[in-house]
Amino acid sequence: MIRLADLEKRLEQQYNEDVKYLRKNYSEQNKLRASVLRFQDLEREALVREDRMQRVILLLGEEKFEDTRRELLAGKDVSREIVVFVDDKLPLWLAMRAIVEQVTEIQVVDLQDALLHFGKKASRQAIESALASHKETFETKTRSREKFVSLKR
Repeated sequence: MIRLADLEKRLEQQYNEDVKYLRKNYSEQNKLRASVLRFQDLEREALVREDRMQRVILLLGEEKFEDTRRELLAGKDVSREIVVFVDDKLPLWLAMRAIVEQVTEIQVVDLQDALLHFGKKASRQAIESALASHKETFETKTRSREKFVSLKR
């Protein structure tokens, strides 16, 4: 049979040990906090860059970039290569974003010409629709009779 006084003593000891451990734990966490925040910042930045690389690859065509699978089959060590996986089709608004990211602003007619240059045939109406559907990404301004597109800051 367990004596209640011993049980109470053990519980107090456990509590005191847990307090001591948590103080050390929190102290160590505080020392690592700056590194954790930096790591998280780098992760977010990497995701932004990978997303942009995907848009560029799909806009310019995968054949312009290294084919890691082919290099791997040829026996090349690709363990240190930057590999970006892309979907098969680039939506119009993402193609537009890839172009507009490279300029401060662009006229809609020039944007249409740039899309056509990269093999994305899009009507003016389709471009206007994409701009209206993605107001969180694009900003439009009208000067005289010309419409300009830029990315929202």
